[in-house]
Amino acid sequence: MEFHGALVASPGMGHAVPVLELGKRLLSHHGFDRVTVFLVTDDVSRSKSLIGKTLMEEEEDPKFVIRFIQLDVSGQDLTGSLLTKLAEMMRKAIPHIRSAVVELELKPSVFVVDLLGTEALVVAKELEIKKTYVLVTTSAWFLALTVYMASLDKETLYKHLYINGALLIPGCSPVKFDRVQDPSNYARELAESQRIGLEVVTVDGVFVNTCDSLEPVTIRSFLDSEKLGRVMRGVPVYPVGPLVRPAEPDLKHEVLDWLDLQPKQSVVYVSFGSGGALTAEQTMELAYGLEMTGHRFVWVVRPPAEDDPSASMFDKATNQAEPLGFLPYGFLDRTKDIGFVVRTWAPQEEILAHEATGGFVSHCGWNSVLESIVNGVPMIAWPLYSEQKMNAWLVSEELKIAARVDVGNGVVKKEEIVEVVKRVMDEEEGKEMRKNVMELKMKTAEEAVMKLTTPQADYFTQN
Repeated sequence: MEFHGALVASPGMGHAVPVLELGKRLLSHHGFDRVTVFLVTDDVSRSKSLIGKTLMEEEEDPKFVIRFIQLDVSGQDLTGSLLTKLAEMMRKAIPHIRSAVVELELKPSVFVVDLLGTEALVVAKELEIKKTYVLVTTSAWFLALTVYMASLDKETLYKHLYINGALLIPGCSPVKFDRVQDPSNYARELAESQRIGLEVVTVDGVFVNTCDSLEPVTIRSFLDSEKLGRVMRGVPVYPVGPLVRPAEPDLKHEVLDWLDLQPKQSVVYVSFGSGGALTAEQTMELAYGLEMTGHRFVWVVRPPAEDDPSASMFDKATNQAEPLGFLPYGFLDRTKDIGFVVRTWAPQEEILAHEATGGFVSHCGWNSVLESIVNGVPMIAWPLYSEQKMNAWLVSEELKIAARVDVGNGVVKKEEIVEVVKRVMDEEEGKEMRKNVMELKMKTAEEAVMKLTTPQADYFTQN
């Protein structure tokens, strides 16, 4: 009997990449005969262009099949936070996922969804798929927050979130929240979060894209029946990270050619992920700040968005020839000898792996955090939305591999941008960050090798 895994990823590269990498690992190290990955998206062509290399690998390996589930969300009312938008998209995708799984030639024996796709677990139940799992594509700390919130009654939860402004999670660092004047505005997001937390504890196991060297205390709490182990109701948690796409050594791209000409660790790489967007005013301040540092830089630029920092997630305008009139007048000419501006997308893994890259201004999406760590690059943490503030706190305060930008006062001014870049690139503090991240790079690499080479009970047969 063939062992077949069906994996479902919600929209966005932050979910697609780790799901795809997990699928490859199931084939290479867990005895799977076939893996089918379903990527939910509202723009297949854009998703294909972003995945790129993985699609080429899929064509070479008939055991690893990628299928796109196209959603037409035009004219539909996708409002609210990024979480509520993606949750609604996944809800609409369930009938399509069910049909796609039914049409498979070989019935899956394992069904894996990412954290935002837990409602699709109903498909596995209806089709009597034996084993179900959730892949958490962000930190163990965020998983802890999600399941612990779901274990609390609404009155207790509202007290912690909207009165105390912090949630004390058993065995973990507390999570602090921004004070809000009207909690009702966040009721929908809170309801989605609690639903997800309750659905997580119904599966056979939870994979988390992290490792012991990054989050040892939180991972131990999941193993402790008096702490988060109690909240998980016996569902095991497995740290399986870092699941990141490896850099392609022979990739050809003009930004990589430019990096080849720069001194070692001299370039600041600036990117806010596949979904991040800045306001027009913030874009101007960032441009002036980069120019004033005098440091070489690579900046992935997108058109400004005034009301939604995740606007690029749903923006299909990827015209590489689009005018850059939203940048300061003369900026490109003044910085032509030290800067390289890339429109919309750049090969991030390859940039971070390049020896010329010395720092990373990041929105702290978890994929970007892991990619920075596995390449030994210290960060300037600039969170925009979702759990990114948690990630920024983790890398700056606990791991000591980043300097954090103060985003609490609205627009980050050019003077602060200059200061924080110099902290990472020029000062003793930056040298210590670089040392810390290089140590983490070695530890995570060693852990990854041990997980793949040390005999152990397999996730899919031990429970």
